[in-house]
Amino acid sequence: MSIALLLNSGRAEDWKLEINRHLPEIKVEIFPEIENYTEVEFALCWKPAAGYYTHFPNLKVIQSGGAGIDHLFPKAIPSHIHICRIVDPMLKSDMFEHVLTCLMHSMKNLSAYAAAKDKRDWQPLEYKSIGQTHVTVLGLGEIGGYLAERLAQLGFNVNGWSNSPKKMAGVTSFTGVDGLRLAVEHTDFIVNVLPLTDATRGILNRDLFNLCPKGAVLLNVGRGEHLVEEDLLEAIAEGQIAGAYLDVFHQEPLPRDHPFWHCSSICITPHVASRTNISSSVTQVVDNYRRMILGQPLLNEVSLEKGY
Repeated sequence: MSIALLLNSGRAEDWKLEINRHLPEIKVEIFPEIENYTEVEFALCWKPAAGYYTHFPNLKVIQSGGAGIDHLFPKAIPSHIHICRIVDPMLKSDMFEHVLTCLMHSMKNLSAYAAAKDKRDWQPLEYKSIGQTHVTVLGLGEIGGYLAERLAQLGFNVNGWSNSPKKMAGVTSFTGVDGLRLAVEHTDFIVNVLPLTDATRGILNRDLFNLCPKGAVLLNVGRGEHLVEEDLLEAIAEGQIAGAYLDVFHQEPLPRDHPFWHCSSICITPHVASRTNISSSVTQVVDNYRRMILGQPLLNEVSLEKGY
């Protein structure tokens, strides 16, 4: 038996080294340099090409190299293959730090002051304090729930919207269509951390923006496909949305001619809000390989019905 690595991230050699530290007796191979495809029962993947699983007739487990699984083409995968994702405390804390940085950057007008500096313009602006600021977190799973609770602990007024009701200290939980309206109707910031499913694709659209108070700010650290890009540009042009912090996009890298580059109200980061920490995540991958061999329940297995 062997483990195949299909990692479109440039870190395949690092993963191979870390996995072999824990499983020195197991062959770990980087696709497409696979000696015997029939020996592969476990594949660690990140953004593989369509149909990748068809190369391995005896594949039992597909392990995502991150928290998401939408990049694995889950709907096409045969039902006998199990899909797992990474749940890493470092992912959660890194995401929290990124989101907090964006919130404070906006609240304290740092983009405006950077532009003013270029013009040598001394102009104090009104700013928001944490206790005055309302944040709505869309998605209260492992990462979104952590974000919401940490923000509430700092003193933000936090609403959360998710598929099912949640009980979290300092967080007001909403569900459903009516709940979404209530969650955002008084918000200053929308922070999207939803999983990508048929139900959430395109959820960041004109209808949602119009439910928000004029001048709300969007933070998208979920998936690019959550956002209807034309609707955001129109909402910013109309002043309904004051600005956006975008870390994920429909196409990555973002094309050089994309209109987002030319919109001064949009802050772009190249999908760096949180990255899988190999040294802290490798034990989950190794544990799942061992569990597969022993026929035990897998860690962080995904429900294909739910899509997360």
